[in-house]
Amino acid sequence: MKSKFNIFFALIFFASISLLAQNENTGTSGFTFLKVNYSARAAAMGNAYTGLANEADAVFFNPAGLVQLKSPQASLTYMNYLEGINCGSAVYAHPMNDKTVFAFFAKGLTATEDRTIADEMGQYAGVDGTFGMSDLVFGISAARYVLDILDVGINIKFIQESLDENSASAAVFDLAILHQTTNKYLKLGIAVRNIGKQLSYFTDNEYQEDMPTTFTAGFNYHPKDKIYVTIDVYKPADNDFFGHLGIEYQVHTAIALRAGYKTNATDWATGGDKELFSGISFGSGFDLKKYNMKLDYAIVSFGDLGFVNQISIKYIF
Repeated sequence: MKSKFNIFFALIFFASISLLAQNENTGTSGFTFLKVNYSARAAAMGNAYTGLANEADAVFFNPAGLVQLKSPQASLTYMNYLEGINCGSAVYAHPMNDKTVFAFFAKGLTATEDRTIADEMGQYAGVDGTFGMSDLVFGISAARYVLDILDVGINIKFIQESLDENSASAAVFDLAILHQTTNKYLKLGIAVRNIGKQLSYFTDNEYQEDMPTTFTAGFNYHPKDKIYVTIDVYKPADNDFFGHLGIEYQVHTAIALRAGYKTNATDWATGGDKELFSGISFGSGFDLKKYNMKLDYAIVSFGDLGFVNQISIKYIF
């Protein structure tokens, strides 16, 4: 068992080292939709979820966290993204026993825009119908208890991206661990996401897109049953380091309040009236035990670009 862990840890280590070495092509990766993850609970906590990840939507942040599930769980999330883009996800996670959990998931994005046309001089000449865009991801997850202090997880994902009549596809995988530190209140999660290769291309020239690979390390501090404090450090292959902060407080056995912040908030600060709120998120959770359900809501500020809402419904079998 220990040798299997060493191999798994080595894979994460070498993938992380190669990722940290890439920063000369900032913002140049393709399939950027893979960076958008869905979970109203995580969104309310600033997406600082790598060290927590104790529900079905762990598949989007740290699949090793699935081992914490004791019962099968299904999760549906809807998000109205910026500029009228609609997004959603579905997850089903099933514990096979006390040590192994499998999950199946899908997430998607769709939008429709007016097709503008230009005259011979290149000037705007009106609208000629519409064109659509869509992104779909289908995946499977496996999580395994290794030691009392260690769980491991993996995702395998297939991506289809379409723009009007053109499309491209890719296959990627994620590797993750969840470690119980010597402090019983503190857990560490590490994930390397979106390692893979493009399979098909938008055009006949077969231009190869880089995958939006991301390394994340997250801490979850849980000193009391009522409170979680989370911190994530992100390092995308095509960008610089940034951090996410989150907190959840159980104000009632059935109600939790959440807040979060992303340190890359300046990405959405454009000098407008809403600049002050860039990167801030809030939300709440409702545990409807009578119906074996949980309902989560989040609102996230993108500064002057606007606010994004997410809602998640979970059913515990």
